[in-house]
Amino acid sequence: MSASRNLYWITCAVSLGGLLFGFDSGVISGCEEAIQNEFALAPFWHGLVVAGALIGTVFGALAAGRMCDRLGRKPTLVWMGVLFLVSAAGCALTPSGSAGPHVLGWMRFVGGLAIGGVSVAVPMYIAEIAPPESRGRLVLVNQFCIVLGIVVSYVSNYCVARWLPASPAVVWRAMLGAECIPVLMYLAALVRVPESPYQAKVEQTAPLFVRRNLRPIMLCFAVAFFSQLSGVNAVNYYAPRIFKMIFGEGSELVSLAGTIGVGVVNLVFTIAAFFVIDRVGRRPMLVVGCAVMAAMHGLVAWQISLGASCAPWLALAGVYGFIAAVAFSASAVIWVFISEIFPPDVRAKGQSFGGTVHWVMCMLVSWLFPVAVARTGTYAFAFFAAMMLLEMLWAVLIMPETKGKSIGQK
Repeated sequence: MSASRNLYWITCAVSLGGLLFGFDSGVISGCEEAIQNEFALAPFWHGLVVAGALIGTVFGALAAGRMCDRLGRKPTLVWMGVLFLVSAAGCALTPSGSAGPHVLGWMRFVGGLAIGGVSVAVPMYIAEIAPPESRGRLVLVNQFCIVLGIVVSYVSNYCVARWLPASPAVVWRAMLGAECIPVLMYLAALVRVPESPYQAKVEQTAPLFVRRNLRPIMLCFAVAFFSQLSGVNAVNYYAPRIFKMIFGEGSELVSLAGTIGVGVVNLVFTIAAFFVIDRVGRRPMLVVGCAVMAAMHGLVAWQISLGASCAPWLALAGVYGFIAAVAFSASAVIWVFISEIFPPDVRAKGQSFGGTVHWVMCMLVSWLFPVAVARTGTYAFAFFAAMMLLEMLWAVLIMPETKGKSIGQK
């Protein structure tokens, strides 16, 4: 096998961790209602069970940097696969009765640990094995696999619901347990994956929070902070709610537009970003993307504020336009940029710091968005638009370009 083909094979094998990230994030959408019905959960506890994975991501991202330095990049990836397997199997075997929600919540938490871990370890590993001229698109393979995993989870849920002749209690467990199949594929693929060439450089780990690392720390914080204030996961997690605001209660378009439509647009524009990120660079993509995202949020806010006079298809175009812009810019740039700005002796810690900021912000936005919409209506979208204009200004004035630069210097 040629060196280039071997590089792409290793990248794809490791990026299966990203596919599990997306699958685990998306699969719950198809069965959360059945879970609530079976266990008769109050809204607070139902939300806590569903959000168990999201809470776990924060702790997984925090731990991943230390694991990468102490155990190695490859062993960390393997352990994340084991956690995914425990989570999927545990969810599938959730008992009935009062113990069920507790088991399910903890198993979702374990899955969240794995999601947080691979969100740190996978892009860092790929950045370390990739040549500078193709590093952006190789790291972006992971983002493509995340989005693909979400779409695969939707298709998997549909197939299980359509062709498994069983009660709802069995169906939702089968939906969650289906993740065992891609997990086993991922663990098998890792057998042939080598350790990162930078692993030997971090045997004596250096502290992250020292003066010489102040600039990359601030850059990392800013890109991770703004990534979630784009509103991307507010749209991803609450698409049905948003489309009900647009089309009204009872519309048959709500479910389709909120899941498959958003997923397909996300996938298409992630692929588009793959072909340009190493040509035009990280900074121009983010500047243009922020401008478009702000405009799309403004369009959605304007249309929803019209109430009965809203033009649904115009508002729908705004939502899809936002998803296209964020997939092509912020979601494509964040993990590439963070993997490039830290020196090798603190890269794992830096990536872990960025992942933790990302997941904390994701958790806060996801929890607060419904409250914000209930109290302020369209001002929630106006807030996201303002944040994107602020990020555009940050990208123009402060953000450095990292395209084609070496990541080997201390």
